[in-house]
Amino acid sequence: MAEKPRPLEQMLDLTEEEASAEHLDNQVQKAQEQLLQLKRQQERVARESFAQHLELVEAIDPRNWNPSDLHKELSRALSTVDDARTEYNEHRSRLQAASGGGNGDQSLPDTTPGAYENADGRSFSEWLQIGLALTLPLILFGVIALALLVWMNSR
Repeated sequence: MAEKPRPLEQMLDLTEEEASAEHLDNQVQKAQEQLLQLKRQQERVARESFAQHLELVEAIDPRNWNPSDLHKELSRALSTVDDARTEYNEHRSRLQAASGGGNGDQSLPDTTPGAYENADGRSFSEWLQIGLALTLPLILFGVIALALLVWMNSR
């Protein structure tokens, strides 16, 4: 007695090559359409998010800040900019991954500065060296003055 073929075996049965090729082409086309629709939806959500963050960043106006709350206002503004940067980098990586990793495509600009790096492109260690170089004469003068003071008091 012959067993009834299971659905998976039916899918693998290629006796009707033309029908199965047509079926596979239809499935591939549907999958491509769904993928395109998802990419468009993702780009639309990203644009909406960027627009919201742009409005928040453009709303930062230091001229309207209360001088007594300057530290709080500055922290709030920096937090707004950092949130926008984080959101941008998340969407940037998603969009590049969705577009095939940027193979031949123009890649989106990176906004993440290195650790302890500011807009001038100087790292913390560079600023430390600059600070040491600028204060070294003052340190030497203080050491010499202290040594002279101790020497004069010991006489």
